[in-house]
Amino acid sequence: MRPPPNSIHEYLYRLLIDSPGFNNWVRKIHARINRIPLEQVFPEETKYSRQFDIHDYTPTNWQKVNAFRKIWSKEMKETFKFW
Repeated sequence: MRPPPNSIHEYLYRLLIDSPGFNNWVRKIHARINRIPLEQVFPEETKYSRQFDIHDYTPTNWQKVNAFRKIWSKEMKETFKFW
């Protein structure tokens, strides 16, 4: 459960992000830009279709090392200001 919005801006943002119509519109635009057929974007959706959960994702060792490298280099740039 999310905490209540702090401002009207955040409330309207949440309404927009949670609306199915907006999400369908974004999917159509994404499909058009990436030249994906709409059948792949809108598969047969049933109420029992699999939902993605953030806890199902496990990054590989390469992804972990790459993320560490990027964060470390950014920290070094900000600390020493020589890049």
